[in-house]
Amino acid sequence: MRLLFTGATPWTNSGYGKPGRFLFPRLARLGHKIGLCAFYGYQGQLTPIDVCGETVVLYPPAINPHFNDIIELHAAHFKADAVITFQDVWTLRKWGEKTIPWYPRTIIDTHPVSDIVLNSIKGAVMPLAETKWGVRELQANGWDNAYWMPHGVDTALYAKRDKAESRRKARLPETGFIAGMVAANASYPSRKNFPEVLLAWQQWTDGGGKGQLYLHTTISHKGTDRSGGIDFEPLLDTMHLKWATVDDPEHERVAAADVIFPAQHRYWVGKHTDNDLADIYNSLDVLLAPSAAEGFGIPLIEAQACEVPVVTLNVTAMPENTFGGVCIEPEQMQWEAEGGWRGVCPVGELVDVIERFATMPEDEHAAMGKTARADAVYFDWDNLVDKHWIPFFEESAQ
Repeated sequence: MRLLFTGATPWTNSGYGKPGRFLFPRLARLGHKIGLCAFYGYQGQLTPIDVCGETVVLYPPAINPHFNDIIELHAAHFKADAVITFQDVWTLRKWGEKTIPWYPRTIIDTHPVSDIVLNSIKGAVMPLAETKWGVRELQANGWDNAYWMPHGVDTALYAKRDKAESRRKARLPETGFIAGMVAANASYPSRKNFPEVLLAWQQWTDGGGKGQLYLHTTISHKGTDRSGGIDFEPLLDTMHLKWATVDDPEHERVAAADVIFPAQHRYWVGKHTDNDLADIYNSLDVLLAPSAAEGFGIPLIEAQACEVPVVTLNVTAMPENTFGGVCIEPEQMQWEAEGGWRGVCPVGELVDVIERFATMPEDEHAAMGKTARADAVYFDWDNLVDKHWIPFFEESAQ
């Protein structure tokens, strides 16, 4: 088949870019021809590029960055049998009315599915949901043919490593309890619940807890206004939490910090590789991910593949993807502007869970990590190609 995708460029370190470098070569080796309309990371002219030894034809945007004005022309030029979008569907304008065979990856992170999402996918051939929960939500809204298409992880790369060596490579303290978050600082109110995690961390340390919190994110927000995230510096100063970055020349400051961030320039320019990220996960004793909502939660799978337990919130897709760890109940549900319910993180319960992991016996922690890994390997890219993509091609060809 001739498959035209939309998404970020394969060299982009995000969930929008990782399919390009992990999935596309595998599909190409099955004989499929791959094109990519890159809404992030590329402008210019039509260009064939090499991705892990396989050719991907890269199409640039025209005036609209999400290809609303040119997708039909790109699809006709590529002679696409399927147009599969790896981007937020609410950025796409009436694609169901266009002359393209459109299969949108539909990220669902509210209950019920918001009207914004449902209206955006009207007219699609078949929506692709990243979780079984997402499939059920779509089916409840009339999409009987909704197809389960999870995001993948390279489980050979994301695997257990020596913790001391990983911490050395990640430039984190080699001893002591370290909890962490791997999350974009890109929304306010924070969908990732950064403030709630910091409140819990403050209460835990005030109560005598000893450890450090690593936040793999930007210190300043990513947006052009306050809605684009949090300015951590004034927040941490107000909370009297000491912080540092891993590249701080004052090593004593890093050792004494309550909260540690990555080297900011390196983060902003996207230079943390998957190998670097695997070292970061392996440096952690637990990944804190009690988000208000997740459509999938890639860090959950990556961390658990590294045998690192996770803490999540029992809402949206998170319970389905929590294999080894703790899935806590939300304090309450909150109606969001998107048009659906999301969860509020219970700070007090999170304090108790942090204490549990900080004092957990090594054998219990190791067993939890192995349980996490056992289920996470299902999401290996090779397995997903065999069990999801190949059957999808067979079904869509009928």
